[in-house]
Amino acid sequence: MVNKEDLKYPFIILFCLFLLVIFHVWFSSHVEEEHWKRPTPIPDSLDNIYNWPPNVNYLGTPIPDNQVMDPFRKKIIEDYRIFMEKRRNVYDEWKKQNWDK
Repeated sequence: MVNKEDLKYPFIILFCLFLLVIFHVWFSSHVEEEHWKRPTPIPDSLDNIYNWPPNVNYLGTPIPDNQVMDPFRKKIIEDYRIFMEKRRNVYDEWKKQNWDK
């Protein structure tokens, strides 16, 4: 026998889905057919928006002349490289021990 409490959540979910479908039908009815028949607008300039002028980053701020990475980031990158080398070496040793038997 199915308990009423066991059916509580599936009914709530079904009811919410039903409301979602009703809302979608109502909302989509406001979009006119003429709107869908219109051609896709083409921008005036077909320039690639990802091509920025020289010496400007993607935010439009000028890039400083000294493109030196700060020491903190250099240290993090170097530490990560050393860590990954150690990890690779440990894996290679484990692989030799376990697969060469």
